[in-house]
Amino acid sequence: MPNTPTHMTDRDPTALEAAARLFAGDGPFTQDRGPMLLLGPDGGVLAANSGAGPLRAAMAAPADELAKALATAKGGTPARLAALELAGADGKPVSFDLTLLPCPGAGGTGILIAGRDISLERALRGALIDSRQRFKELIDAAADFTWEVDGEGAFAFVSGPLAMGYPPADLIGRAPQDFAIAEGAQQAFDGSGPHGGTEIWMRGADRRPICLLVQAQPLSVPGPFRGARGLARDITAQKTRETELADARHRERLVVHLLRSLRRTIDPAEAIATALDTAIQAVGADLGRVLRFGPEGAAEALGGDITPADPTLIQAAQQAPEGVALSQDGGRLGLAFLCRHDGRRVGMLILWRDMARGDWLADDLFLLGELAEQLAVLIEQLKGQERLRHLSTTDALTGLLNRRGFETTLARAVGRSRQAHHGGALLYVDLDNFKQINDRFGHAQGDAALIATADILRNQLRARDPIGRLGGDEFVAWLDEIDRAEAIAKAVALQEAAKSLESFAPGSDRPLGFSIGIAMLRPTDADSLDALMARADEAMYRIKHGGKGSYVVVE
Repeated sequence: MPNTPTHMTDRDPTALEAAARLFAGDGPFTQDRGPMLLLGPDGGVLAANSGAGPLRAAMAAPADELAKALATAKGGTPARLAALELAGADGKPVSFDLTLLPCPGAGGTGILIAGRDISLERALRGALIDSRQRFKELIDAAADFTWEVDGEGAFAFVSGPLAMGYPPADLIGRAPQDFAIAEGAQQAFDGSGPHGGTEIWMRGADRRPICLLVQAQPLSVPGPFRGARGLARDITAQKTRETELADARHRERLVVHLLRSLRRTIDPAEAIATALDTAIQAVGADLGRVLRFGPEGAAEALGGDITPADPTLIQAAQQAPEGVALSQDGGRLGLAFLCRHDGRRVGMLILWRDMARGDWLADDLFLLGELAEQLAVLIEQLKGQERLRHLSTTDALTGLLNRRGFETTLARAVGRSRQAHHGGALLYVDLDNFKQINDRFGHAQGDAALIATADILRNQLRARDPIGRLGGDEFVAWLDEIDRAEAIAKAVALQEAAKSLESFAPGSDRPLGFSIGIAMLRPTDADSLDALMARADEAMYRIKHGGKGSYVVVE
């Protein structure tokens, strides 16, 4: 309830008295138009309307801000508090815009306080500021920069400190196409592109390519083009990841193709040739070859073509820590990969291709690195196969060919002789009186005699002449391009050399020696290989029944 003012005289009322009358009866200050409060010179409340409850309560212990305003008004100067937050009747904070007017009176200066409740206004303003901040954060999260182009298609506005690495001022007034790597940038920025946005490659400030996803909205539709605005997001990293994923899938397909090609081939030598052909086709090479390293490090070609620049490339790859070397020879680019197995250098892959095809790519290096690993395994498998073949075709005691190995070698040798229209001689050599060595001196002495026999044959015959041990004390050799007289001369030389074997049976009246059967093959003979061997066996039979230590020739 408003206070009731005291009785006034007929003199002109003071400002304080006039203010008090406004609270009387149905005066204007009695209406609930906002909080109204009248303070006397002593600071006490003279009058107040129904909305002044929070102000009345605040007068008991005014805050610093309110106390300063009261002191200003008390001194005769109007004061204002733009946003004073007080406790409302329900305890919730209420904000007021207060005006404090000095009201001089007979006993001193009072203060009229007129207020306006701005709680709703402040809440709305805060909500609007919060909404704008959220919208800005969403835009910042959705795009690297926002932009606007004018009716001429030139940038009129660009947000953010940097756009594509450029300060916004460097973009204003320039068309997007000025920064594009390819055509289509103008359409991406005028809003005529797809609704979901347009991917366009631009040139950044550092000259590196940048992929932007541009979303645009024209400023006027329909009608003449007045400009457009939108968002731009840098998706270069995403495109790079997509490209890397596509490259990885491509490499995976190449490796699967390579492995399938190798699995279809059982023989290691054929698999190496297949792998080389696959590599040449996969990377567009012109030449290639595969090497393997022997125990002493000597390189042996397993297939492919040789170029004059290979030795330099091989040396560079052997010295490189990663085992990879690049080279250039004329119009070709060379690449060499070391093949390692269990940490050992077992071989090398060498490829050459025309420079017009460009530099070696990461895909090329990846595929060839995988291939080099497979080749290392194949080279070791080939070595193992050759070792098994050697064991299966070699006599363990003497190191000569065994029966199987000699027959295979003889078939090839006779075939070559016939193609070249050459003759030759097949020599069967029997070690006479060998049984007595084992009986009298033991098998170790007998083995030594057999080894000595093998050495005599190696020393007396040519390096290209295949020599074999058929079993027991029977040996055989093939001599190509010799006639009957030469074959006999060779037999005599062998028998002479065999005299050195007498030391293996000291004091014996039956010394060791050679009986030799000779089967001649003339260039015009059409005999089969079996027939040739049968004639040599016949010659040996004649010797056994006609006396040892001699030779017999069967035409």
